[in-house]
Amino acid sequence: MQSLHYNVAIIGAGVAGLTAALVLAKQGLKVVVFDSQGPEKRSFGECVHGNIAPILAKLDLLEQFEQAGHFALQGYQIEWDGAGEYERHLLASPHGTGWILNRSEFDKTLLLQAQQAGVEVFWHARLHDLKWQGKKWDLVIKHNDGTHSTVTADFAVDASGRARVLTRKLGVSEKKADTLIACCSYLAHKTPHSMFAKKAIIQSDPHGWWYLVPFSSTQSSLCYFTDTDLATPKSPNVLLEMAKEHTALAQYLMTCEPDKTTPFKIVPAYSSSIDRYFGKRWLALGDAACSYDPLSSYGVTSALGSAFYGASAMLKYFNGEPEYLGVYEQLMQARFLDFLTRKNTEYSKVSHYQSAFWQRRQVA
Repeated sequence: MQSLHYNVAIIGAGVAGLTAALVLAKQGLKVVVFDSQGPEKRSFGECVHGNIAPILAKLDLLEQFEQAGHFALQGYQIEWDGAGEYERHLLASPHGTGWILNRSEFDKTLLLQAQQAGVEVFWHARLHDLKWQGKKWDLVIKHNDGTHSTVTADFAVDASGRARVLTRKLGVSEKKADTLIACCSYLAHKTPHSMFAKKAIIQSDPHGWWYLVPFSSTQSSLCYFTDTDLATPKSPNVLLEMAKEHTALAQYLMTCEPDKTTPFKIVPAYSSSIDRYFGKRWLALGDAACSYDPLSSYGVTSALGSAFYGASAMLKYFNGEPEYLGVYEQLMQARFLDFLTRKNTEYSKVSHYQSAFWQRRQVA
């Protein structure tokens, strides 16, 4: 890697990074992606609505996606605002039903497509430093074995999620709307859990909220969302026992145990945005640009859309039309502001808990 030059260097091999790399490489650009983790990394399954289909079609991935065996999401079983349990069906959605992603399979598909398009991906490689030198970026990459490599690129992209590895080095500030975290575990069910009926379950509690969703016939994701300064479960077994205190969740958890092949994780889940989404030959995509509360189900769909439109703006830039970077930024800012309004409205519905978590989310 020492003397290699790329048109675009992307930090982060998540959904946004690989999608942008795929779009750019298909148009003949030489693209490299660096990720501090390995290809075996696993993200927790999540729900996406039917509006993901148009962006998948733009990426020529819809047919593969529909054949990959993701669960069809029929709706949500919700106990949220103290008014009792209800169901929200998606059959009447203008985009049809959504899907419950098998994230492992989804991520593998994106990686394979990007590599087949010519994208080079380097794992266990983190951005150590970068400098603007004349008309290119010099990026210093640190590998797990302690060695360093230097590559140059015409354009640098931050797709490192909430870590914002690149933009933080550039001094770009961020604004957080909250301090939400997710405590997550995969569950292994001893018997196929057909009782889920391909739906996600959302349950509020005094200090946060729960999310339970199956992504195969014997596996599901269990997540508890709360704030960083509040009490959190410290192990998957504690997480599972806490969930069983809620009747709506317990009925699905009696024949399961934490999956031993996947580590218990506590990860950031806060909503946030950075002050600028682009600058001198750099751009932020996905969660590195703006991150969404998981309640919105914006995650993967937003990452795909951000990457597609961000990569399209970069292609325009390389063709002598830099103004499209500003168009991309305006699009992202408008979407984030719309999200904040929707998020605040949804959280404001929960007023029956007089606790710090919910009081912080009541809109005056």
